[in-house]
Amino acid sequence: MDEVYFDSISLKRRYSGLDIFRVVSAVIACMFHTTIHLGCSYGIFQSVSMMGAIFMTAFFMLSGFSLFVNWGGSSLTDNKEIFKFWKKRFLGIMPIYWLVSLVYVLVMIVVGRETVIRTIVLAPVEILGLQMVFPSLFEVSHNSGTWFISCILICYALYPFLQELIKNISFRIRVIVLILCVTMLLYSPFIVQLYKTEWIYSNPFFRLLEFTIGILLATLKADIDRKHIVFFYKCWLILLESVLLFAGVTIAVKLGISVGDYMLYSWVSLPCFCFILLGLSGMESRVLDKSKLLRWMADISYAFFLAQLFSNEVCRILIKHFSVESNIIKILLGWIICIIIAVFIHFIEVPLNRITKRYNFQG
Repeated sequence: MDEVYFDSISLKRRYSGLDIFRVVSAVIACMFHTTIHLGCSYGIFQSVSMMGAIFMTAFFMLSGFSLFVNWGGSSLTDNKEIFKFWKKRFLGIMPIYWLVSLVYVLVMIVVGRETVIRTIVLAPVEILGLQMVFPSLFEVSHNSGTWFISCILICYALYPFLQELIKNISFRIRVIVLILCVTMLLYSPFIVQLYKTEWIYSNPFFRLLEFTIGILLATLKADIDRKHIVFFYKCWLILLESVLLFAGVTIAVKLGISVGDYMLYSWVSLPCFCFILLGLSGMESRVLDKSKLLRWMADISYAFFLAQLFSNEVCRILIKHFSVESNIIKILLGWIICIIIAVFIHFIEVPLNRITKRYNFQG
């Protein structure tokens, strides 16, 4: 078995390139939601905006990658360390999710779009974040906006085992596993189309595959750094990969190829995401590393996702009430309201995280 060195990337620090990847993914997700919910048009970026949900693949890959670059040098074989990891991840995402979901459910009950009985019956599933274990719940309550939490919880639950397994296999086996994960993701959409099965966009298993790809890419970064292969980190190459991604999606949409089948578009996005993520992870910039704005934008991204539970609904009401037809005004409304709500959620999230962090270290 090959000896693998992971300490080089397991220095619990900020990676400005990964922050950029996170922020861009959040921005395009917002473009996507304002496009499908508010009818916004983004000009030459409209095709990418229409298919912006493909960036959820980027999000899960980034999650796996980020965890490994921060935890790969630690041993997660001891029960105490595993529970410490689980508690930290759980407390990092669940309290604010519970709060936002509670507000959403209460509003829906008040306006008559949900009933108290249905809410109570569904509560255990929602509280535990198990909604996507039941695929048909996607359109129920807030799940169309919080489904990713259910998937990421499952990824977090399995992460310690994935990390230790992947760390102890050879480079060749890791490459084989990476190819198998990619192949399964590219193959599966055809099964959905051919046999008219339930869509796999919010399926935890396929999101786990993306998460695992992120982990495997992080281990490859260790090998690349050890061999001093800096080619992958060139800015011009990252830019070229980004252009290929946007061009590929745009051409496919213009040709009318399965528009709306986000997982099928992995044929374009998945290879590009792999190289872009790997490239950005090795990008070095003193300016970006010290940028408080970039750090803040990355930190608020979770709140930004949750804010879209409310922002598009508020915008729809305002657009209808004031008969807004201007595309620019729709875009401004969508973004400004989303940012305001996200800032408010983040304002609550920060002290909440401080409280849970104290519990995490004391518990």
